[in-house]
Amino acid sequence: MSNIRRYYVPDSIVFITVVTKDRRSDFIEPISIRFFWETIKLVQKFHPFELIAYVILPDHFHWLIKPENDASNFSSIMHSFKRNFTLNIKKAHGLSDSLHYWQSGFWDRVIRSEKEFVRCIRYIHWNPVKHRYVNLPEEWPHSSHSNWSDLIEDRKLGQV
Repeated sequence: MSNIRRYYVPDSIVFITVVTKDRRSDFIEPISIRFFWETIKLVQKFHPFELIAYVILPDHFHWLIKPENDASNFSSIMHSFKRNFTLNIKKAHGLSDSLHYWQSGFWDRVIRSEKEFVRCIRYIHWNPVKHRYVNLPEEWPHSSHSNWSDLIEDRKLGQV
């Protein structure tokens, strides 16, 4: 992934996808969910960002984030998150050897319109349905669906 070009647009919202190494499905364990939230809080102290929408699946997660300042670009946020999450997992399992928990890099997309914003939120929340974990987005416990369901369903965010 070293040939990836990242575009940092000030005050932009970014859609992020991060995948576990070899698509391991252990990311949904309760300890992983706890570390997910602890790591977000830690990273936000050093690289402030708003987590607008999210879904956590067994082998990947999606975020819609907005870095709060130019010093906290989404690459530094993701590097810090992946590193600190992995350190927490290693410590919890008493591992001292190298652990490659994540696939190299991550995928990003700068959101350029309200239509794209709504489409990404819907994609995030329907992802557990797409992967056949549940029948409806509200059935998946590890997402921000409940924060957005009224606005998305009522189309208050615009037409798609």
